[in-house]
Amino acid sequence: MALFRGHKASLSRYTTSPYPFSYHVFLSFRGEDTRKNFADHLYTALVNAGFHTFRDDGLEKGENIKQELANAIRESRTSVIVFSKDYASSRWCLEELVTILERKRTSNHFVLPVFYDVDPSHLRNQTASVAETFTRHQKTQSSSKVRRWRAALKQVADLAGMDLQNEADGHESKFIQKIVGVIRDKLGRVPLSDVQKELEDKLLSVNPVLDDAEGKQLKFQTTVKPWLHKLKEAVYEAEDLLQEIKTQVLRQKKNDKYGSSTSKVQELISTPSHAFDSALIYSRVDEVLEKLDNISKQTKDVLDSEVTTGHRVSQPLPSISLVEKSVYGRDEEKERLVKLLLSDDETGNETGVIPIVGMGGIGKTTLAQFVYNDVRVKQHFHLQAWVCVSKEFDVFRISQHIYESLTTEACQSTNLDLLLSKLQATLMGKRFFFVLDDIWNKNYNQLELLRRPLESGAHGSKIIVTTRDENVARMMGSLKAHSLMPMSEEDSWSLFEKHALKNGGVPTHSHLEKIGRQIVRKCNGLPLAIKSLGGLLCSKLLVEEWESILNSDMWEFSLDESDILPSLWLSYLDLPLHLKRCFAYCSLYPKNYKFQKSELIYLWKAEDLLQHKKNKMAEEVGQDYFNDLISRSFFQHSSSSDEYFTMHDLINDLASFVSGEFYFRWEGTDSPNSLSKTRHFSYMSRYHDEADSLAMFEALQQAKCLRTFLSLKPRWWLQLNKGRCDILPKSECLRVLKLYAYNIEELPDSIHNFKHLTYLDLSATPIKKLTDTICTLYNLQVLLLSNCRGLIELPAKLRRLINLSHLDITKTKLKKMPPQMGRLKDLQMLPEFVLDKHTAGDNLAELKKLEKLRGRLRISGLVHSSGLEAYILRDKKFLKELVLDWGRRHVFAYIYTVEEREVLEKLQPHLNLERLTIKGYGGKMFSGWSEYYPSSALGYLELVDCVNCISLPPLGQLPSLRELHISKLHGVVSVGSEFYYGDGNTSSVNKPFRSLRSLKFDNMSGWKDWSYGGGDDNEGGVFPNLVHLEVIDCPNLTGRLVSDSLPSLVSLTVLHCPELECFPEDGFLSKLKSLEQGKVNAKSIQNLNKGLRTLTSLERLTLEFSCDEKVDWFVEEQAGMFPSILTYLTICRLNCETINGAKWFGNLNSLQELEIWNCPALRCLPNSGLPSSLQRLQIWRCPALQCLPDSGLPSSLTYLCIHECPLLEKRCQRETGEDWPKIAHIKCISIR
Repeated sequence: MALFRGHKASLSRYTTSPYPFSYHVFLSFRGEDTRKNFADHLYTALVNAGFHTFRDDGLEKGENIKQELANAIRESRTSVIVFSKDYASSRWCLEELVTILERKRTSNHFVLPVFYDVDPSHLRNQTASVAETFTRHQKTQSSSKVRRWRAALKQVADLAGMDLQNEADGHESKFIQKIVGVIRDKLGRVPLSDVQKELEDKLLSVNPVLDDAEGKQLKFQTTVKPWLHKLKEAVYEAEDLLQEIKTQVLRQKKNDKYGSSTSKVQELISTPSHAFDSALIYSRVDEVLEKLDNISKQTKDVLDSEVTTGHRVSQPLPSISLVEKSVYGRDEEKERLVKLLLSDDETGNETGVIPIVGMGGIGKTTLAQFVYNDVRVKQHFHLQAWVCVSKEFDVFRISQHIYESLTTEACQSTNLDLLLSKLQATLMGKRFFFVLDDIWNKNYNQLELLRRPLESGAHGSKIIVTTRDENVARMMGSLKAHSLMPMSEEDSWSLFEKHALKNGGVPTHSHLEKIGRQIVRKCNGLPLAIKSLGGLLCSKLLVEEWESILNSDMWEFSLDESDILPSLWLSYLDLPLHLKRCFAYCSLYPKNYKFQKSELIYLWKAEDLLQHKKNKMAEEVGQDYFNDLISRSFFQHSSSSDEYFTMHDLINDLASFVSGEFYFRWEGTDSPNSLSKTRHFSYMSRYHDEADSLAMFEALQQAKCLRTFLSLKPRWWLQLNKGRCDILPKSECLRVLKLYAYNIEELPDSIHNFKHLTYLDLSATPIKKLTDTICTLYNLQVLLLSNCRGLIELPAKLRRLINLSHLDITKTKLKKMPPQMGRLKDLQMLPEFVLDKHTAGDNLAELKKLEKLRGRLRISGLVHSSGLEAYILRDKKFLKELVLDWGRRHVFAYIYTVEEREVLEKLQPHLNLERLTIKGYGGKMFSGWSEYYPSSALGYLELVDCVNCISLPPLGQLPSLRELHISKLHGVVSVGSEFYYGDGNTSSVNKPFRSLRSLKFDNMSGWKDWSYGGGDDNEGGVFPNLVHLEVIDCPNLTGRLVSDSLPSLVSLTVLHCPELECFPEDGFLSKLKSLEQGKVNAKSIQNLNKGLRTLTSLERLTLEFSCDEKVDWFVEEQAGMFPSILTYLTICRLNCETINGAKWFGNLNSLQELEIWNCPALRCLPNSGLPSSLQRLQIWRCPALQCLPDSGLPSSLTYLCIHECPLLEKRCQRETGEDWPKIAHIKCISIR
């Protein structure tokens, strides 16, 4: 017997010879077809390669062929079946095939089908000559045996195999050598999955050495740090190899499970684009393991020779509030700054610039944030903006950020002069407040260039700048610099106590407080250091743990060339290794960069930085990691939005230090000397410079092992057509590729080279098509395509991306989904699912298979659906928001079919759903979903464009419903008990709408009657907890609101409902604070006059009159109609010439804001009587208004706006207008 031998001595550790089998290969073929040619040549090649091969042509006639064949098959490791044209005509061959497949089913028996001169599809579909053969078999064999043979042929044709027809030159000799190669790979190596496990175990064993070296690198930079970098490089190399092996294992699984023989024949032999040399892989595994062993041992020897750092802790961290609610020890400074901002006395006519100066980590930015968000400041200024400046003072970037923040418009101009002109026009006459955070630049010319457009603002505009440099403060400040001193010891302790002792109060162990106070003293009054150490100690209860921090020798150590604080370094050391790696990854973000939690977690996952935990998804593990880092104050909320986070500059410096030479962040300033060791790269040029971007891409070609490419700023101006896509990174190790908002219309065909790609972001690109080769990226987990407005189709074979978990296709122009989406079993995020008329039913059946979907899902094109499977969505327990969109818009009638209600019935969601929107549904009645109502978690419901609907479902029985919006249901005529209780007995159902807080009806043209009855006699009526009610554009709705049914109402809006009376006869709602009523006409004046007197809590009132009717409302007899506590009053479209202010406004001692809009007949304002409390007055589109009152305006007024009042505008011109003296005392005036 010839035993198989490994080809290289170095591979012997991965061979499995000798085998406990009689044969390596069982060769099956039809003798008459191939015995003397192909089968004979194949047999010889297998034997010459050292494989003991059994073939059945040596058996004599009359022997028990079946039993001996069965024994040989059982004693073989593999079977090679040569399918020739007449293979199926031999019943012996077919019996062999059945036996081989049974062996495969019950053991790890490898089967390789070889299609010699037959099309695999003929076997699978049993057509052509195979069909004729089985016609003959049916005449001579039993039906059960024929069925068994047919099933076996179909099954084997679905296995991954090899087809001679796919050979480019048709050479049998080359084809045979490839077959031998496949057998060699299968028999001559330990399974790749075992090699994968060995590599993973080795990497785990290196972690303690890595962690120890991390802790000592700062203190022993000349000894430990170089070895740490060597060890990290070896780990990166091992991880890259591990990823290659994982990819191949995944591809093999995919081939076995999903492919067909025609599509997979050559997948066992890797295509040139995914060449997988198994011999080379095994050789590299040997080398990598040996390298890891050696470097790990040498690093450990170096570590053992140094003094230990004295502590090591890492425990789960409790969560804390993500937003600081108070600023410790800075109350007086905050009030002093607010007072300075609100005062105009010290700045004259200049824009006041207030510098806040202090060392890093002392709380400059935090103090500025609290001032920026102060309610008094927000009310005082018309415009506010916050800009993070950092070390590079880029006038263009700062101006662009301010302009875009104020106008919410994207500025695509690259011309600085044009941008400054736009900014100047935007600020003209407006009182603004800006914060320029973290300025380092001392270039006077740059500062002056920015100052020019800011001078166009109104008197009283202010700017706060934060800086560490007193010279910058002197250069920029027009007001005295505010020097921020370290916190007092008691304030420092209070801040530490909040973070270290989450339950508040004094520690249970008195000695613990003593140690804590000593630790706080070492922080020298720096809030960042205090919060960081507080977060570190919050999970530690032992005195020894606190003493370890107190007595650490890191307090005595500092770096002359670094801003790393000892307290921050101690906090970093306390992190477990997995959090250290996640934190180091954040060094890719520039200083002051705003990032989202979800994106960072996706990136961590793509880089395999999240540990696998039972019963937890990777995203949930990432959430835990993120919260742990927040708890330690490594992350903080952005000042502009709670959805975004930032890192303090000193934290960013720490991340850059620990990430070392393997991370590179290029901000378009200095070109790197070498990127050969770079594994992770981010790019954020501050200039719209194509040459700069191309230079970056060219330098990046050095990074042969690059894993991450993050473009952190849109490159819409950089044209990357297919011919220029060769400048993209070429590393085959690439896992993350972010090209957000690049001007790229098509991916290059070479995208398939990124076989390890896990995260691909093409959002907001003009890409029109995804190349089919993207479907070979089996590792891809995240594919982001949102806002790709030109994308109309996804690749047909998208189902091959079996690892895909996030597919974002929102705001694209997709017409349909690709087939067999149900194969994407791991898909979690799929916010859009598009149906077309040809495949709607099949695609919804595929949607049913996606059981892990979570978050938001919108199904559009439901108008095409019919013949659906039942309960497509009912098992999707992770979905939180669902939009069912039939695709109809603003149509008053359309064809209704009974099927529409059946479709809605089968789309019943899981009870966990929290938000539901139904758009364009064509049924006359809504689906029952009877079991859904009593237990649903639904909190938000919107019904839109369901114009055929004539009756509302019993939404009152949804126990958790808080918001309800019903719009464009033009067929509904009456709303009554069916809305609250359904068709059942009211005594046997729950109290309606017990959780509802907000209700809106709009554009209901057919609605006439609104009944509140139905048998509910309980206190609170049918809307016991309703706070906000809006009824808009319901022209035929009659009757009046009933106060007993609205006991909790605080806000009411009734617009364009001329027949609806807002005020009930028995008085109105005592809690109502805000009322907006439109289309007030002569008919409703009396009811309005009477009702307003009952609104004792009313603070805000907006009245829109019918401008077509002349309303004699402001007359003496009606004096005192407005509630005395009213603070905000808006009057629109009033058709009268004058207002008697003394009678109407005399009792409004709390009125602060008055707005008068679109009153074409109004000629003058009251000569006297405007409330002395009035602070803001706005007058819009009153063309007949001639002048201001002779007595002027109240001295309390701080803001006056006069727009589109031509007669009045002329009289109020600054210095020259006749009425200017009447308004000169007002701080902020806007006239245009």
